Amino acid sequence: MIRSARSSASIWLMAGLCSFAVVFTAGPAMAAPASPHVLITLPVGDGPSGLAVNSVTKRTYVADFRSNQLSVIDETSKTIQTITVGSGPAAVGANETTNRVYVANQNGGVTVVDGSNNQIITTVPMGGLPDGVAVVPSTNLIYVTNFLANTVSVIDGSVNQVIDTINVGRSPLGIAANATTNRIYVANVDDDSVSVIDGSTNTVKKTITGLGNDPSSLAVNAITNRIYVAARGSNQLHVIDGATNQKIATVAVGSYPTGVGVNPVTNHVYTANQLSSNTTVIDGATNGVLGSIGVGATPTDAEIDSVTGHAFVSNQDGASVAVIGPNA
Repeated sequence: MIRSARSSASIWLMAGLCSFAVVFTAGPAMAAPASPHVLITLPVGDGPSGLAVNSVTKRTYVADFRSNQLSVIDETSKTIQTITVGSGPAAVGANETTNRVYVANQNGGVTVVDGSNNQIITTVPMGGLPDGVAVVPSTNLIYVTNFLANTVSVIDGSVNQVIDTINVGRSPLGIAANATTNRIYVANVDDDSVSVIDGSTNTVKKTITGLGNDPSSLAVNAITNRIYVAARGSNQLHVIDGATNQKIATVAVGSYPTGVGVNPVTNHVYTANQLSSNTTVIDGATNGVLGSIGVGATPTDAEIDSVTGHAFVSNQDGASVAVIGPNA
C-alpha cells in the first residue's frame, strides 16, 4: 500500500536572491516507508504547471504559469532559483546533452535558457498558443505543440529557429518523445487521439484513436516502448504499444488527470489528478494500480528523475512541487 508522508525540513528565503535554501533536518528515529511517499513539498512561483527534469545536472524546471517565471530546483545545492520568462509559461523541455531548457509561453514564443547558468539565451517567436514541449537530444530538435493552430513546430536547437511545421489533430496539448525510436507523440484534446510523428522525416505516420475523453498529456518509457496517455475528461490512463501503435490497456485513475510521468527504472507511472489532489501510481509491468498519494492543491504535471528516483508533481493552486521517493 502506498501512503503519504512528509519529512521535516526548514526553508528560508536568501536575502537579495530569487532562491530558496532547503535543508533536511533529522526527525525522530524511525524506519522510512518502503513504498513511494511524499518526501517534501517545495515552494515555487504562482501557478506551477509543466515540469522537466535534467537527470544529469539534477535540476528540475517548473513553469510558473501565473507569475511568468521558471523555477529551477537544484537537488545538489538544495536551492530554488526563479527566472522571469515569457507570458503564461505552460510547459518545459530539457535537453540533457546540450543543457538547454525550453519554455513554451502560451502568449507567444519559446524561451531558451542556458542550464549551466540559468541565463536566457533567446526567445523563439511562435504563435498559436504554444502549450507543450518535447526534446530529442540525439537530433537536437525541439517539438512544440500549438494548441490553437493544430500544429507542432520543430525548432533546431543549434540555431534556435523553427525549421518545420507539422499538421496534427485538433487542439494538440501534451507531447512526448521516445529518443530511442525517434518517435514523437502528440495528444490532440478535441480529437480524442494521438498523432505519431516520425522524427526522421517530421511527418505524421499514424493517428491513434479511441483514447477516452480529452487526452491531454503523455509520457514514454523508452525501455519498454510504452506510451502513456492521460485522458482528463474520462479519468483514464491509456497504454499504447509503441511497436504496433495499438492501445493495449486502459487504467482508471484519479479525477481529471492532466499530467503523467514514468520512471523507466522502476516501471512505475504517475498521473497528476487535478480534482482529486493526488497522484495515482501504476505498475507498468501489469498496468495495475498500486495506490494513490496525496500531494497538494490541483496537481497538474508529473515528471521523474530516473537517476535519483524522485518523482516531482506540480501543485498549481498550492504554488508548490511535491517530491516523491524513495526510488519512485
